[in-house]
Amino acid sequence: MLVVRNDDATAAFSTHGKRKVRLRLRIDFLIPLILLVLSLVQNLEQVNVSPFHRDEARWIGRAYFLREAFDPFSANWNDFYLTSTQPPFGSYMMGLGLLLQGRDLTTNAIWDFNYSQDWNELTGAMPEAGDLNAGRRTNAVLGALVTLTVYFIGKQLGNRVGATIGAAFIALHPLHILLSSQALSDVTLTLLLALLFLMSMKLARHPTWTNAIIVAILIGLGGSAKLAPLLLSIPLAVLGGTLIARSFVTRFTDAPGKDRSLGIKLLLQPIMAFIVFAASYPYLWVDPIHRSYTLFAFRAEEMQGQGTIWPNLAVGSPLVALARIGTRLGETSTTSGHVSTSLLNLIGLQDHTIPADLDFLPALVGIVLLFGMVIRHGLRSRQALISLLLISEAGAIAFGMKADFNRYHLPIVLIMSICIAVSASGAWSLLANFNAWTVLNRVPGVHVSSRAAVTPTNTPSTIPNVLDNHRTKLQNPIKRLIAQGNEHRQRTSSSGID
Repeated sequence: MLVVRNDDATAAFSTHGKRKVRLRLRIDFLIPLILLVLSLVQNLEQVNVSPFHRDEARWIGRAYFLREAFDPFSANWNDFYLTSTQPPFGSYMMGLGLLLQGRDLTTNAIWDFNYSQDWNELTGAMPEAGDLNAGRRTNAVLGALVTLTVYFIGKQLGNRVGATIGAAFIALHPLHILLSSQALSDVTLTLLLALLFLMSMKLARHPTWTNAIIVAILIGLGGSAKLAPLLLSIPLAVLGGTLIARSFVTRFTDAPGKDRSLGIKLLLQPIMAFIVFAASYPYLWVDPIHRSYTLFAFRAEEMQGQGTIWPNLAVGSPLVALARIGTRLGETSTTSGHVSTSLLNLIGLQDHTIPADLDFLPALVGIVLLFGMVIRHGLRSRQALISLLLISEAGAIAFGMKADFNRYHLPIVLIMSICIAVSASGAWSLLANFNAWTVLNRVPGVHVSSRAAVTPTNTPSTIPNVLDNHRTKLQNPIKRLIAQGNEHRQRTSSSGID
């Protein structure tokens, strides 16, 4: 046996590989940590600045629902107005945030919207400053977690650079900062949606029952926060049925078993999600189907009434809703405008403006790229599942919006951040393929190697090639000897020589 040893080369390669792994681990830890801190600081800075919203009084006032959740047969879950008209999960999160900060679950009286703020203050409906700030800090943390989740979604769909840009986009978005510094339930909903998008991709990669149940839990809790996310289980079920049907036509699929495995788990999402929704909401236990229908009907009527009460905010059709979204998130509240204004203020040019409301352009490019990924990878891919959920959520907002309140746009900001992560990842990869970064070589003291450049033979990265070439040279004579021996035996066997 011939053994080739090159301990120095192998050790050098091993050390170089370990360094690269350690560097990668540090980057994978530091980038999300920096984004988390950036978002948290942005949100906390606004806690004492953001204007009071009377809905904050209602969410803080219902913090005691968390205590009542551990007594599901208490009188709290009878058919009262506060219990039957709003799902409870947002109140659970508000109560949890107050408890973790040393506050009590017994807070203020419930705000009566039929009377003025002065009247509500006199009746004890205004939250104490300590409760209000604790509720706002709770959402500041949840908003930072949304930013972190967007990073991991973007990384799954692209690369670190795109994921960082997408996460920074939502971290610096004025609407996200505002709602993450008020004691409302919209950030709770957005976090559940972000986690749902992330878990749907994991389900596509690993279609296990555990992942399917987690997806159903997130949909059910989303419904328990704001009702509408419960409807996202329907398009997932439609996709599941499509995959199951396709599995029986072999010319349309190359893996019928995988289609059926994922398909059945998606098909059952409405049932599993509704079980989670009902379990989290004891009011429904008496008659889950009828009371859920009544709740949906009430919320739809309330949304319609909001457009009547505030005619200037009324939204008459999905097309009008899309136009309002374009105005709100393309002109009024944009990350690009917020960043450019902050930069001007930083350099002392407060009186100047930059027309930098460019948020929608990279988001639209991301939609096109994501659609291309679905065509390339197919209906069973993680790109297909998250695209279906993104489209369904955007459609639900466009068709369900009857009044143009700013908080209804926050899930759209989440969708835009994911699409921007995709477009930024594509742009970064394109620049890398064309060696665009070599232009930095013109900067004194900077050297960027071309991707196509040949690595010097004395660098650790070429050691495997050197060893492989050395082994090949040594193995070729042995292979020739073996081949000659086999040929000789064949000749002697055919000539009858033993």
